[in-house]
Order: sequence, then C-alpha cells, then structure tokens
Amino acid sequence: MTENSLAIDTDATVLVCDDDPTYLLLMEETLSSDNMKVLTATNGMDALKLFLKHEPTIVLLDVHMPMLSGFEVCAEIRKHPRGKDTPILMVTGADDISSIENAYKNGATDFLPKPIKWPMVSHRVRYMLKGSENLLNLKQSEEKMRKLAYFDALTGLPNRQSLDDSLEEAVWFAAKEQQNLCIMYIDLDNFKRINDTLGHEFGDKLLKKISEKICLCVKDTNIMPNAILESSNIEVSRLGGDEFMILLNNTQKDEDIKRVAQSLVNCISELVSIDDYEVALTPSIGIAMYPRDGANASELKKHADVAMYYAKSMGRSGYRFYAESLNENAMKFLQIEGCLRNALNNDEFTLHYQPQVCLKKNEIISVEALLRWNSPELGCVTPSEFIPVAEDSGIINELGEWVMRKACLQAKEWQDLGMQNFRVSVNLSSIQFKRASLLKMIKRALDDSGLPASLLEIELTESAIMNDVEQNIIRLNQIRDMGVAISIDDFGTGYSSLSYLKKFPIHTLKIDRSFVITIDSDPDDAAIVEAIIALATTLKLTVIAEGVETHGQLKSLNGFKCDVIQGFYFSRPVPADEITKLMERPLDSALFENI
Repeated sequence: MTENSLAIDTDATVLVCDDDPTYLLLMEETLSSDNMKVLTATNGMDALKLFLKHEPTIVLLDVHMPMLSGFEVCAEIRKHPRGKDTPILMVTGADDISSIENAYKNGATDFLPKPIKWPMVSHRVRYMLKGSENLLNLKQSEEKMRKLAYFDALTGLPNRQSLDDSLEEAVWFAAKEQQNLCIMYIDLDNFKRINDTLGHEFGDKLLKKISEKICLCVKDTNIMPNAILESSNIEVSRLGGDEFMILLNNTQKDEDIKRVAQSLVNCISELVSIDDYEVALTPSIGIAMYPRDGANASELKKHADVAMYYAKSMGRSGYRFYAESLNENAMKFLQIEGCLRNALNNDEFTLHYQPQVCLKKNEIISVEALLRWNSPELGCVTPSEFIPVAEDSGIINELGEWVMRKACLQAKEWQDLGMQNFRVSVNLSSIQFKRASLLKMIKRALDDSGLPASLLEIELTESAIMNDVEQNIIRLNQIRDMGVAISIDDFGTGYSSLSYLKKFPIHTLKIDRSFVITIDSDPDDAAIVEAIIALATTLKLTVIAEGVETHGQLKSLNGFKCDVIQGFYFSRPVPADEITKLMERPLDSALFENI
C-alpha cells in the first residue's frame, strides 16, 4: 500500500497520553511533521478531559500512567457516545499476551509495543485513520440504506415498513403489559383532485405541509389530552400516497382518542398556502383499538382501514371507530372499486337518456344523459353507489370522458336523423370540473363526434362552482365561449350567493326534486319553487324542474310558469333507441289536460 493510498482528506487531531515527557515530545514532533494536530496529556484524567473537549480523530494511550491507566481511559472513552468508533492505539513496553488481550478487551483498536520505531509511527497512525474513515463511510452508507428502507423520502416520516415493525412490537408489549393501544388510519379526502388539477409537484409540497401539521398537532400540549401526552408514545408514519397512520401506545379512554381524532380533523382541515394557492384538505380517519378490534397488527390495520372507508362514506371530514357491522359496507366499497377498474375496458357501461319536456310546446326538446352500470359480478349498481367510489379512486376522470364522448356521438346521430336543435345534457363532477384538461376533453368529444357545441349542455352542482368562485367564473366563461350551454343542477340545496349567481355565465337552473315532490302539498316548498322561477326569469335563465312524477306537481309548476319538466311523469331514463321512438310521435295530449 502506497503512502498516497493512505491519504486522509482532512488534517487529523491526535491525542497522545504518556507520563514520559521525552516520549511525548518525540511523538508530537513525529506526528506534527505529518500535518497532524497533536494534543498531549501526562495522566489518564487529563486525557479524558481533552478527549471530551476536542473529540480527537485518534487516541494513543500508554498503559501505565498516573491516576488512570491506559486500559481504564480506553474503557471510559468507549462508554461515551462520541468515543464508540474512535481509533485507539495502546502503547506499552509490556508485550506479553495477557497485556495485549487486556488492551483489546477494554476496546483498543490496535497495540503498539515499545521501544517504538519512530519512522513507522506516522504510517501506523495513518493506516488506522484510513480504516476509521472507511468504517465511518460504511456506517453512513448503512444509515442511508436504513433511511431508504424505513423512512419516507418525501416527508422524512417512518414508512410502512417501519410502521409494521413498530406495530408488531407495540402489540407484543401491550399484550405483555396488558395495555391498550390505538391506531388511526388517515386518508386525505379528494387529494387526487389536487394532484390532477395543480400537478404532482404541488401535491408533494402539500403532503409535506400536511405531514408537518400532523406532527405538530400530536405534540401540541394545548389541544392534546394530558393522559395521551403523559402515557402514550406517539408515532406518525406515512404509508404512501395521501395515507398516514398514527400509533398511540398505552391508551386508556375512548374519550381521549376522540379528542385526538377531532384535533387532527381540525388541524388538517385548516387552509394551506402553497405557491400563491390556498387549498383546504379534509381527512377521513379510521380508528382501531387493541385488543378490542384485533389481536394482532394485521387485524388492527385491516379494521382501521375499514373504519376509514366508513368515515368517507359518511361524508368525509371526520373519524369513525371500527365496529364489526362496518365490515359489510367496507367490503362492498372495495368490491365496487375492484370491479370498477375493469368495467370500462369490458364495455359494462351504457347511457340512458331522460326526456326534458317544454311546457309551452308540449314536446321533448332535450335529454339528460345518465350513466348505468351492469356489472357481471355485482349486477346493476346504482350511480349513488359507484360514483363516490369512482371519485375517491380517481376513475371518475376516465369515466367522465367516456360519458362525454358517448353522449356527443349519440346526439350527433339524432341530429343526422333530423332531430334539429335537440340538446343533450351531461353531468360533470366537481373533480372533473377542476381538472386542467377539462376544456380539451370537451373539445375533443365535440370534434370527434362532429356535434355542434350549441347542442351540448354540461350540468354542475351548486357546491361544485361555489368553491373558489372567481377561478370558476373564468372556467365557466371558457366553456361558454366554446358555445356549450351550462346548467346548475340541484338548485336550491346549495349555498349560491345571488351576487355570484348573476356573474356565472349559465343558461339553466334545475330545481332539485326535493322541492318538487311536495310542491302541491307543502306551501313552503311551493313558495321556494315559485321564488326560484321568478329569480330565473329576472336573470333570463331557463328553469327545469326535476323529479316530476304526478299530474298535481305538473299543474303547480305550470301555474308558476316553469319552462321545462323532467321526471317519471313523462318517462324514465331509457336507452337511446327509445328516445328516437318517442321523438317520432307527439306526446300524449292527456298528460297535459287540466294544467
């Protein structure tokens, strides 16, 4: 090995301890000439003090010294956290086997007998330093590998592997000590929408902010129960994506767990500012307790997951404890999600269309496209069952594009059959509406089908457009500029501000069926419907009443001068060919008698 191969990147500090002044002087001159900084001590106590103060790169110890022997100093250095890996060279005139074994027993790295061959000292020291450097590099590499294996690269939190190990150990300890423990499974509501709308880089920044919020919340003495802070070892992990888990050891009362869960809901739901955007995410939290909800780590995770899905199904932004009765609902949710992923490729979806009837003309003037799913495994699955699953899993975007394309192709067929000015209405979820590629998707469906934009209408709920109003007005204007009509669905159930409503470039208000059902028997509902129609007339908007099922409802709506009627009274949603047949003949005049 050449001298260059033993080169050290930085100047080393050497601590030399010996009660012989001549030896110390020679050692200092030898090592200093090789660009090493040398510290000297004449007894064991001074050597320890110098080590703690300067943390030398290497230590040379004579065995026989006043106050503390070299063996004792070596042992003390090894006890200290900063001295575990420091190279220590024992120097002594005693070269018997027992002295050598005693040196290694007390932690020496190597042994150098006297009399010393001075030309070899520098080489020996540098050789040990190189070995120490290699050991340090190895330890650093091992630490990096450990972090990669057990810690999340984005947030720095323990990852799924780390959680599994911690949870297994926590369950073992809880069983041994007859204690309870709790895990909280956190999933961020509608995070996929943020990723689709603002991009993955923004989503990563948001996840880092949320992880910081969670960590600060569980340490906040002002909001966390004292019983939890005093008795629980709290661990926060990121499982991947937008999923986190919190492990609370040695928990006692459900009431304390509820306070923790509600504090997390409150903290996570606060507005976050990133890149000039203000966004708010809410969490759905599932809670499972040991031993009540599971005898092992696997059961606890599974049941916390079930409880989390139940929290989502109950409206999101909340928490739920696991209960045996939740299994059926959660399994159905997961079953629907599993089947939904292949449903488009397997051509399991169809569109039905419900007629919209103009009361002035007594004829069908447009239809609403409604999605239907007939699954080979699940049978007919209602939209109220599969749409929330599609939104939560991110499938809604692909599914929504299929609906848009299919409806436009069908409307073009009707136009080619001579059904002029016959508009088709397509529902958009709030997730689709926020997607950056929405305009391109609509344009692509129109271009591929050849349908004039004036024969397409999109329907949005009040809640979809009232979040981030100013930005939504821009988006709605872009849609209107394409020539596409815009309808507000379920009007009256949301929170539209009239000052904003008149700014929205909309064409149609659809009165929610909940007001229509009792319009001929409940004066309050009748008054609401009459007021909505009067408002729409003032704003020069068309009004469509949904859910019309009886002649009495029709009569009341006609009396309020409602423009268009939609409901079972005229027709259920039917396949496209049935609409074609309906359009070939006038509507039964008896439907409109005495209104």
